[in-house]
Amino acid sequence: MAASGRRTGRIFILLAILLIVIFAGAFLWFRLQQQQATTPPADLQPTVSTETVAIVISAQSISRGSVITSDKVTTIDYPKEKIVEGTTFFNSVDEVVGKRAKYDLDAQVPLTASLILDTAGSIPSFQIPAGMVAMPIPVNKLTAVSYALQAGDHVMVVACLNIVDIDQEFQTLLPNHSAAVTSPGFLEGQLSQLSLSISSGGEGSSQGRVEMDSNLNEPLYVVPSEAQRPRIVCQTILQDAIVLKLGDFALEGEVAVQPTATPEPTGQEDVAATPEPVVPDNLTLIVSPQDIVLLNYLIEADIKMTVALRSAGDTQTITTDAVTLQFVLDQKNVPLPVKLPYGVLSSADALADTTEETPQ
Repeated sequence: MAASGRRTGRIFILLAILLIVIFAGAFLWFRLQQQQATTPPADLQPTVSTETVAIVISAQSISRGSVITSDKVTTIDYPKEKIVEGTTFFNSVDEVVGKRAKYDLDAQVPLTASLILDTAGSIPSFQIPAGMVAMPIPVNKLTAVSYALQAGDHVMVVACLNIVDIDQEFQTLLPNHSAAVTSPGFLEGQLSQLSLSISSGGEGSSQGRVEMDSNLNEPLYVVPSEAQRPRIVCQTILQDAIVLKLGDFALEGEVAVQPTATPEPTGQEDVAATPEPVVPDNLTLIVSPQDIVLLNYLIEADIKMTVALRSAGDTQTITTDAVTLQFVLDQKNVPLPVKLPYGVLSSADALADTTEETPQ
């Protein structure tokens, strides 16, 4: 009884294991069939065809304003699907040859209509922002930061005016010259004066004023001892101007002279003198149209202008006060010297006087 029961238990266990193996095999077989059904054959995979178009790119660096030649550009094939809608590329080199670059272009840059210009003109004109203009002003070493200025620098311009008094009617410098007017008539011992005559003493007849001398108690007619001294006032006239160029621009077609080695001098050949560098005498600034009118007036009036270099990246507005002699005395606390019964003689003058008195 017990033996038959154990035999029956083994049979059930074997049947259970067999059923598990059958179900596992069936499950794997169905999964494999499912994967084969969803994966298409390799020869049925869809092929994506990429359509390309030829576009023009820069083959080398192109400077702003320079003329585009055939050796500076080339064409490449570009996927049509990657072209942004609204962007106009050039498809042929002939479309861009002869035109000018609107900006500095690096190599391998696709050319579009917004990067080049059809209009001809000077290269400096491409460096002037829209709405601005350029004009040169006279400079020298002291008024141009010792010639340290470079294109693109931001500068401020200070002007100093010499204010003088003038006759409002004559529009001439004061004081006026006086003249004696003689009316027609008869004078004893002289020929008759038939017409009105005017006689002037010229430079020596400057108009003066009457002052009462406190010691003599007599009126004196005082005349100027020298010409009128102008009153100087200085103020910033341009807050932020941009330097376009220091010195003259190269003329159209002018080729820069390349330095060459100096030949060895011989006894029968003259050595050519080394040319001295050209010292710039003008500075071209980029300013607003209204500032151009201001600069033109100052140049016509022969007003001295001095340029000051601003810090790189500093474009903030700078507020300054006009400077006069009174401003210097007040702001810098300079007292008016008292008139004393003694003074100071410079060392150079004292040495000169001693040398003259020393017997030889």
